[in-house]
Amino acid sequence: MDHVSTRGLQHFKNLVGIKFQLYNSLFTSLPFHRIEKTGVLLSLFLLQCEEGFDKKESPAEIINNFLKNNTAYKKEEEWIDLLFRFVQYAERQIVLFDALEDAAFTQVNDINGPGTIKQLCSQVTQIFTE
Repeated sequence: MDHVSTRGLQHFKNLVGIKFQLYNSLFTSLPFHRIEKTGVLLSLFLLQCEEGFDKKESPAEIINNFLKNNTAYKKEEEWIDLLFRFVQYAERQIVLFDALEDAAFTQVNDINGPGTIKQLCSQVTQIFTE
Protein backbone atom coordinates (compact mmCIF):
# COMPACT_ATOMS: atom_id res chain seq x y z
CA MET A 1 0.00 0.00 0.00
CA ASP A 2 1.46 3.35 -0.94
CA HIS A 3 1.89 6.30 1.42
CA VAL A 4 -1.14 8.22 0.06
CA SER A 5 -3.43 5.21 0.53
CA THR A 6 -2.15 4.62 4.06
CA ARG A 7 -2.69 8.28 4.93
CA GLY A 8 -6.20 8.20 3.43
CA LEU A 9 -7.07 5.06 5.36
CA GLN A 10 -5.85 6.60 8.59
CA HIS A 11 -7.87 9.75 7.86
CA PHE A 12 -10.97 7.56 7.31
CA LYS A 13 -10.32 5.66 10.55
CA ASN A 14 -10.03 8.96 12.44
CA LEU A 15 -13.19 10.48 10.96
CA VAL A 16 -15.38 7.37 10.87
CA GLY A 17 -13.85 4.40 12.68
CA ILE A 18 -13.05 6.01 16.00
CA LYS A 19 -16.40 7.81 16.14
CA PHE A 20 -18.18 4.54 15.32
CA GLN A 21 -16.45 2.76 18.19
CA LEU A 22 -17.31 5.58 20.58
CA TYR A 23 -20.97 5.98 19.57
CA ASN A 24 -21.51 2.23 19.26
CA SER A 25 -20.22 1.63 22.77
CA LEU A 26 -22.53 4.36 24.06
CA PHE A 27 -25.55 2.95 22.22
CA THR A 28 -24.89 -0.63 23.28
CA SER A 29 -24.82 0.42 26.93
CA LEU A 30 -28.22 2.13 26.76
CA PRO A 31 -30.99 0.19 28.55
CA PHE A 32 -33.18 -0.79 25.60
CA HIS A 33 -36.06 -3.16 26.23
CA ARG A 34 -34.86 -6.78 25.94
CA ILE A 35 -31.61 -5.85 24.22
CA GLU A 36 -29.22 -5.65 27.16
CA LYS A 37 -27.65 -9.08 26.55
CA THR A 38 -28.01 -9.09 22.77
CA GLY A 39 -24.50 -7.83 22.03
CA VAL A 40 -22.88 -10.46 24.21
CA LEU A 41 -25.07 -13.24 22.82
CA LEU A 42 -24.39 -12.06 19.27
CA SER A 43 -20.64 -12.36 19.88
CA LEU A 44 -21.16 -15.89 21.19
CA PHE A 45 -23.35 -16.67 18.19
CA LEU A 46 -20.59 -15.55 15.85
CA LEU A 47 -18.17 -17.97 17.53
CA GLN A 48 -20.76 -20.76 17.34
CA CYS A 49 -21.27 -20.04 13.63
CA GLU A 50 -17.53 -20.17 12.91
CA GLU A 51 -17.08 -23.41 14.85
CA GLY A 52 -20.19 -24.96 13.32
CA PHE A 53 -19.09 -23.98 9.83
CA ASP A 54 -15.67 -25.57 10.44
CA LYS A 55 -17.46 -28.76 11.55
CA LYS A 56 -19.63 -28.62 8.40
CA GLU A 57 -22.83 -28.28 10.44
CA SER A 58 -25.97 -27.05 8.71
CA PRO A 59 -27.32 -23.57 9.55
CA ALA A 60 -30.21 -25.17 11.45
CA GLU A 61 -27.79 -27.27 13.52
CA ILE A 62 -25.63 -24.24 14.29
CA ILE A 63 -28.61 -22.17 15.42
CA ASN A 64 -30.15 -24.98 17.45
CA ASN A 65 -26.85 -25.77 19.17
CA PHE A 66 -26.33 -22.11 20.00
CA LEU A 67 -29.82 -21.67 21.43
CA LYS A 68 -29.60 -24.86 23.51
CA ASN A 69 -26.09 -24.17 24.84
CA ASN A 70 -26.22 -20.41 25.41
CA THR A 71 -29.78 -19.50 26.32
CA ALA A 72 -32.46 -20.64 28.75
CA TYR A 73 -35.14 -20.13 26.12
CA LYS A 74 -37.39 -23.14 25.60
CA LYS A 75 -40.08 -21.83 23.26
CA GLU A 76 -39.63 -21.29 19.54
CA GLU A 77 -41.20 -17.83 19.94
CA GLU A 78 -38.36 -16.86 22.31
CA TRP A 79 -35.75 -18.18 19.87
CA ILE A 80 -37.25 -16.20 17.01
CA ASP A 81 -37.38 -13.08 19.20
CA LEU A 82 -33.67 -13.43 20.00
CA LEU A 83 -32.72 -13.96 16.36
CA PHE A 84 -34.81 -10.92 15.42
CA ARG A 85 -32.97 -8.86 18.08
CA PHE A 86 -29.68 -9.97 16.49
CA VAL A 87 -30.87 -8.52 13.19
CA GLN A 88 -32.02 -5.29 14.90
CA TYR A 89 -28.69 -4.97 16.69
CA ALA A 90 -26.66 -5.43 13.50
CA GLU A 91 -28.97 -3.10 11.59
CA ARG A 92 -28.46 -0.36 14.18
CA GLN A 93 -24.69 -0.70 13.83
CA ILE A 94 -24.94 -0.50 10.03
CA VAL A 95 -27.10 2.64 10.19
CA LEU A 96 -24.69 4.26 12.63
CA PHE A 97 -21.65 3.46 10.48
CA ASP A 98 -23.42 4.65 7.32
CA ALA A 99 -24.41 7.95 8.97
CA LEU A 100 -20.85 8.60 10.14
CA GLU A 101 -19.47 7.69 6.72
CA ASP A 102 -21.94 10.04 5.00
CA ALA A 103 -21.10 12.86 7.42
CA ALA A 104 -17.39 12.51 6.62
CA PHE A 105 -17.83 12.03 2.84
CA THR A 106 -16.55 15.43 1.73
CA GLN A 107 -13.59 15.23 4.10
CA VAL A 108 -12.60 11.72 2.99
CA ASN A 109 -13.23 12.05 -0.76
CA ASP A 110 -12.02 14.57 -3.34
CA ILE A 111 -15.38 15.87 -4.54
CA ASN A 112 -13.77 17.76 -7.42
CA GLY A 113 -11.28 15.09 -8.50
CA PRO A 114 -11.24 12.26 -11.05
CA GLY A 115 -14.55 10.49 -11.58
CA THR A 116 -16.73 13.37 -10.41
CA ILE A 117 -19.33 15.23 -12.47
CA LYS A 118 -17.35 18.44 -12.13
CA GLN A 119 -14.22 16.80 -13.54
CA LEU A 120 -16.21 15.18 -16.38
CA CYS A 121 -17.82 18.52 -17.32
CA SER A 122 -14.40 20.13 -17.32
CA GLN A 123 -13.08 17.47 -19.71
CA VAL A 124 -16.08 17.85 -22.04
CA THR A 125 -15.72 21.63 -22.05
CA GLN A 126 -12.01 21.31 -22.80
CA ILE A 127 -12.66 18.92 -25.71
CA PHE A 128 -15.24 21.22 -27.32
CA THR A 129 -13.17 24.37 -26.89
CA GLU A 130 -10.13 22.92 -28.64
